[in-house]
Amino acid sequence: MSNKELNTYMHDFIKEICKDIGPRESGTEAEILTGNRIEDEMKKFCDTTQQEEYISSPTAFLGGVRYGALLILISIILYWLSLLIDLDILPLSNIYSTIFLLIDVILITLTVSYFILEVMRYHEAFDFLFPKKASKNVIGVIEPTKEQKNSIIFSAHHDSAYEFNIFYYLKRFGQLTIFVGYLGVVILFIIVILKLILNIFSIYARTLFFIFGIVFLCLIPIVIAYIFFHSYNSVLGAFDNLSGVAIVLGIGRILSENKTQNKFIPKHTKVYLISFAGEEAGLRGAKRYLKKHYEELKKENTKLVNMDGISQPDNIAFLKSEPLIGAKHSEEIYTELAHVAEDLDLEAGITILPFGATDAAAFSKKNLPATSICGLNLVDELVGYYHTRNDTPDVVNPEALGVVVDICIEYLKRIDSTK
Repeated sequence: MSNKELNTYMHDFIKEICKDIGPRESGTEAEILTGNRIEDEMKKFCDTTQQEEYISSPTAFLGGVRYGALLILISIILYWLSLLIDLDILPLSNIYSTIFLLIDVILITLTVSYFILEVMRYHEAFDFLFPKKASKNVIGVIEPTKEQKNSIIFSAHHDSAYEFNIFYYLKRFGQLTIFVGYLGVVILFIIVILKLILNIFSIYARTLFFIFGIVFLCLIPIVIAYIFFHSYNSVLGAFDNLSGVAIVLGIGRILSENKTQNKFIPKHTKVYLISFAGEEAGLRGAKRYLKKHYEELKKENTKLVNMDGISQPDNIAFLKSEPLIGAKHSEEIYTELAHVAEDLDLEAGITILPFGATDAAAFSKKNLPATSICGLNLVDELVGYYHTRNDTPDVVNPEALGVVVDICIEYLKRIDSTK
């Protein structure tokens, strides 16, 4: 079992990074400096360490949200211009009404494509529009003492998120605002297409489209909220996700101590300790790592246990899926982790991630067995420190870090003993 000294070590690491480096936007010097600090720690207990640089466009993931919202605002204005022509209030030819609707279809299609491909499904379809930056994944390896038969990755990410204004100022209503915004754009798209088709056949359902016009005016405050969805100031990210990084380091430290004390160290399992960059930029770091090492990971029969956002010891969960990105995690892994927690008399459960994604999703989508251990119930609540300036070291309970280390070490023992 982990001890108070180890818990203090992990929590002190979180405080140190927050104090000495601060927020860590993807693709910035602060992210690089944090990676250097993590590798310094890994060198104390890993057989080998390295950093792998990759290039991506991290601001593409959320950088287009405000522009998409502006396009929707323009679309509502164009809809009303078309409607005013139909009502003979704006003295223009009906052809202009159709032209405005055609422009609407183009603008909404661009916006919907961006939100689906980049924001929801984490594809890099619009990255060419945004600047490229360098980031580095940090990898430490602990070799098994005997013949290697499998491997496991314990991972987390060290970049931190932009502050979500919509969560900081609107609290729980921020989630409702997101849902209403998505629904509103879908309705706008359908009505614009319907109106365009009827216009082509010179059919003008003026009363119907006027009613929808009023509805779309009511959506404008939601659209404005999307324009200011996030700031370009990153948060400290103690919970999300220095807590995960600290746990990865804690696993390494306890294995190192075990070696000197003739306690458990893996005989047949190679242990990778990885801190990914660019998770908050759409899993860029994990995806680049997979692209480079996929065949090697398959050959080594690799499993991944990812840590993302640990706060309280009584709120630990293992993810079975991440529906938004379309990832189904390994039932073998998350059920065994749940059994481990039960055997250790720890409070933990199995759940889904209703929105967003973790680095484990990148692995599961490539059919590599993976799951994430999380400490945030996004199904029933939205805590005040999620992606806000309130994500400071004091929201992370050191005991929670130790609980997850215990689970991971015991899980490692079980997979190592079966090979």
